[in-house]
Amino acid sequence: MAFLLFCSPLSPSLQEWELVVLGKLKWNLAAVTPHDFIEHILRKVPLPKDKLLLIRKHAQTFIALCATDFNFAMYPPSMIATGSVGAAICGLQLDDGDSLTDLLAKITNTDVDCLKACQEQIEAVLVNSLQQVRQQQQQSNPSKTVDELDQASTPTDVRDINL
Repeated sequence: MAFLLFCSPLSPSLQEWELVVLGKLKWNLAAVTPHDFIEHILRKVPLPKDKLLLIRKHAQTFIALCATDFNFAMYPPSMIATGSVGAAICGLQLDDGDSLTDLLAKITNTDVDCLKACQEQIEAVLVNSLQQVRQQQQQSNPSKTVDELDQASTPTDVRDINL
């Protein structure tokens, strides 16, 4: 009889019941993600305006790569976003050394050493991903030379990432 109650056209939908339960439990499902921080960070970093779109695209790719690696599960979203922006800027060779890391740490109020460690892990994930893609390409098409396979050297150039 209870099954008929939920299926009748007059009863609330399953989604409405889920919302009632979540409300009673006081669960907040509005999650903050690393993507929410990118714009805030990019506005505060002095960068050439013509490079912002490329940096944003690289940072978003780094964030997607981080989502596939369990090592980033314990980092707060702000740290992943900051490390991704730093890795994007360094990868595009638009940085001027440690001053970028110091500025990024100041923007997000994070420890410089933790930020450096996070950025290094992000760069390592990229290297591993690129190596996997190269190995797959070599196995599927052994006639290509190593130079032809090396063309994908930045995160947005990677063609076959399995996320």
